[in-house]
Amino acid sequence: MKPMENIRVVELSTMLAGPMTARILAEWGADVIKVESVNGDAWRKQAGTTLSPCTKDANPNFDVQNMNKRFVCLNLRTEAGRDAIMRLLSGADIFITNYRVQALEPMGLTYEQLKKSFPRLIHASVLGYGSEGPESSRPGYDYTVFFARTGLMADLAPAGGPPLIPVGGIGDHSVAVALSGGIAAALYQRSVTGEGDKVDVSLLQAGTFINCTGILNGFNGRKLPRDRYDCGHAGSNTYQGADGEWFYLAIIDYRRFPEFCQVIGMPEIAADPRFSTSEAYYENRSELTRILDKKFAEQPVSYWHELLDAHDLPHEVLHHFKDVPYDPQVQANHYTYFYEYSDGTKTVFSNGPVHFGSIDPSAIPCRTSGSIGRDTDEVLKEIGYTQEQINAMRRSEEIK
Repeated sequence: MKPMENIRVVELSTMLAGPMTARILAEWGADVIKVESVNGDAWRKQAGTTLSPCTKDANPNFDVQNMNKRFVCLNLRTEAGRDAIMRLLSGADIFITNYRVQALEPMGLTYEQLKKSFPRLIHASVLGYGSEGPESSRPGYDYTVFFARTGLMADLAPAGGPPLIPVGGIGDHSVAVALSGGIAAALYQRSVTGEGDKVDVSLLQAGTFINCTGILNGFNGRKLPRDRYDCGHAGSNTYQGADGEWFYLAIIDYRRFPEFCQVIGMPEIAADPRFSTSEAYYENRSELTRILDKKFAEQPVSYWHELLDAHDLPHEVLHHFKDVPYDPQVQANHYTYFYEYSDGTKTVFSNGPVHFGSIDPSAIPCRTSGSIGRDTDEVLKEIGYTQEQINAMRRSEEIK
């Protein structure tokens, strides 16, 4: 049995964070019903952001967030559409949405509006700036809130250069992981109390939490952004090999510094008064970085990787996005897998962020999205609608 088997999720969300939360729960075994408008989730039409193909049968950019769900199309501007979603919620355990309160209120779908009718329902929301404060109703994306507002975009870039160029979805997917955990905790709470709860995670909240070390640095006066020569210490820094590639050295424990110096053929550094104590090692980090720059430029990164690995000295080669799907360690753990659509379109997908003993990671289903409203008839029949009623609703454009 999967951890969330027999749990039903109704998802009313678009773009990334809400849909990814629901996708994670689907991977854990939940029956996820995604409700879309007649125009569909706007993310269906954003394939160009990842250079992904988008055909009648294949939409990998959309499917990343939306695998293993059932898709229902309801016109929530109509009474019949609103009645249908209420029927869905009456049999649901979890409602996931990233609609703002001002959009949910006219449909009767805020937590306050639903809790009396559905006391066991867990109401899970993705927010931009949080539920309180003067900016609670502002629209937000991971670029604007998670990256720009929290300091990540400005202070992680190298000093003297332009701001960091983020990768879409990092903030959204951080929210999804946190919200999935919050939902699981709320389900446990309900098993004890019998009552559902309100769970929300904002992009600002996730960015503030993930960046807590950076915030501590700023609070204590560290000048940011910074360059490689204003590092924490030279043993924890990036270095470039003779081939132009980079690796990250992580001699965090100063007690291993003399051993490291011996391994790279520079034992004299450890005895140098400028670096022979942990305090001096920190104070003279810029000078030591420049010394190590010259040393590591003598050989390609592959040479240093093999040498450091042979002595169990912590480091890692800087890989590129294009390398990750083929990484033997990634493949051994089934973190990614390759998929071919019915029309021959090929893609790579990432599995979810958690492994369970009850779920074989090499056999997680990959049911892709298909068209808007693909499962409308099936789901509406499950909640009591007849085929005649469904046909009439479709003719009236209340469903699709």
